[in-house]
Amino acid sequence: MQDDQNPPDVRFGQALMRARKRAGKQQAVVARHLGCTPGHLSHIENGRRKLDESKLQELDDFLNAGKRLLRQHEEIYQPERVDWLGEFHQMQADAAVIREYQNSLFPGTVQHPEYAKIAITSGAPWLASNEVQERIKDRQRWHEDVLRDDGPQYHLVLDDIVIMRPIGPAAVMRKQLDTIIKHAESGRVMVQMHGWDQHPHAGLDGPFALITSSSAPDMVHVESIYGGQNTDVPQDVRNFGTLFSRLQATARSPLESLRFLKEMREKYAQQ
Repeated sequence: MQDDQNPPDVRFGQALMRARKRAGKQQAVVARHLGCTPGHLSHIENGRRKLDESKLQELDDFLNAGKRLLRQHEEIYQPERVDWLGEFHQMQADAAVIREYQNSLFPGTVQHPEYAKIAITSGAPWLASNEVQERIKDRQRWHEDVLRDDGPQYHLVLDDIVIMRPIGPAAVMRKQLDTIIKHAESGRVMVQMHGWDQHPHAGLDGPFALITSSSAPDMVHVESIYGGQNTDVPQDVRNFGTLFSRLQATARSPLESLRFLKEMREKYAQQ
């Protein structure tokens, strides 16, 4: 990166270039629409100039970006304002296919309310009881939006540790297992359990989700303790697709995973 480039400007310039190319438009066409020269637009895409924010909505519409350019601009320049979880929820609800990997907890989409309460209060003990209840309701709405009858195909790979390490009383773990078994038996969610004795392990860096939509580019969502990050950079999406394929290849089959889930459910029922 050169001295006259700021990292946020470079990131947004790259996002703009990808959006323009997806729309199949030349720089000269976009520049004419914005009322600037192709050279000025080139400087914006190269991170040497900053886009006039008053043009952002107009540019998103012109490139048929579906507000993605708006979201990327906010994520880059105002990350403290980004509702990354809400955005992820909406992307999942609009998806055609979701491929998700989790290595510590059941994802919010399939959490039983009692399990969700423990997960929320353990990770954020400073929350007031009304805030906890609101987050539980959010996850229930998430569940309804994503797992509706005409919702996306959902492929889920879970590390054994998600089940074998209880996050609360045995009764809560049993209810959570009842929930995931119901979805697996109905065919609504394809569940594969990944044994901790399998290696090389492609999921050591943490949870992620790949989202395929009929109306937008494929996305990858990478989660951390502090938040989440979304990207539609093709190379990143391909890389995480490779990781998910490897996790599926080394995990138990869906039938074997269902048997394992039922065995663990019985163990919790006996405690």
